[in-house]
Amino acid sequence: MRKKGSDSIKHILVAPTLLFFVGITIFLLLFNVIMSFSNMQLGGAIKFVGLDNYISTSTNKIFWKTIYNTIRIVIISVGAEYVLGMILAYNISKLMHGKKIIRVLMLLPMLMAPVVIAFMWKQIFNESYGPLNYFLNLLGLGGIKWISMSGYSIFSIILVDIWEWTPFVTLILLAGFQSLPKEPLESARVDGASEWHIFWDHIFKMLLPASGIAITLRAIETFKIFDTVYIITAGGPGVSSMSASMYTYQIGLRNFNLGKAAAMCIIMLIIVMFVFNLITKFLVKRKQRLAQSHVALDNIDFTLYDEEEEEEAL
Repeated sequence: MRKKGSDSIKHILVAPTLLFFVGITIFLLLFNVIMSFSNMQLGGAIKFVGLDNYISTSTNKIFWKTIYNTIRIVIISVGAEYVLGMILAYNISKLMHGKKIIRVLMLLPMLMAPVVIAFMWKQIFNESYGPLNYFLNLLGLGGIKWISMSGYSIFSIILVDIWEWTPFVTLILLAGFQSLPKEPLESARVDGASEWHIFWDHIFKMLLPASGIAITLRAIETFKIFDTVYIITAGGPGVSSMSASMYTYQIGLRNFNLGKAAAMCIIMLIIVMFVFNLITKFLVKRKQRLAQSHVALDNIDFTLYDEEEEEEAL
């Protein structure tokens, strides 16, 4: 009885904050949907235009170019962050000493403001006096136009995102490593399995929940990338490195076409929900397959002979 009463008190205490958060979220979402069906501009009245904003957005080549740029950034950045994070987490988990210091050091890029990081990397990428081109010239490789050349500009955005958020993925995977059961890994080592087979057959599969969390969070956050692009390349040259969020900002707050910007936001939300749904379905199917394989192994009788039958035979 006391436990039920304490749970109800917890729910009552949490309810006001939860209702306020949900209410604000739903209100803003509904208001954005209403704007997407209007030609609302700053300081002007709302006029219903139906699907005109969605039709114009669907035929806007620049918008889909920025969507393509954003998807490229998400796939390359998150993929590299996951691979590097897995390598770092695997090696850090094997350390006997210094784990706490490494965790603190890995938090530093995430503790810095994204604007500060972007300004810092903009100076590093500077084509005239930046340290990166300076060392490349010393090595005889020649300077690279990191910001002003199409192709390199979007690569510079990806490089900054990898540097900033690989520690985040590493910490999530490191927590997953620490929660792994030791018995299956020790038995595999006793059986003579190599470290690669242990990692691929046991560790990687058991880390799927942590991997799913890390990939999902980073994919959603990277899809919304704005400040890094705005400060380092400003989307240039042209729109070769412009993200969808930055283009929406320009349409809504520079061209003062809030209705069209709202329609772009709704389309971006649909894309994010679709990608999140795909990742969730993949993880659920993978988990079911692993569960079925474990059940199949549990049902197999691995005994070579029955001791009682052997005694009766003798």
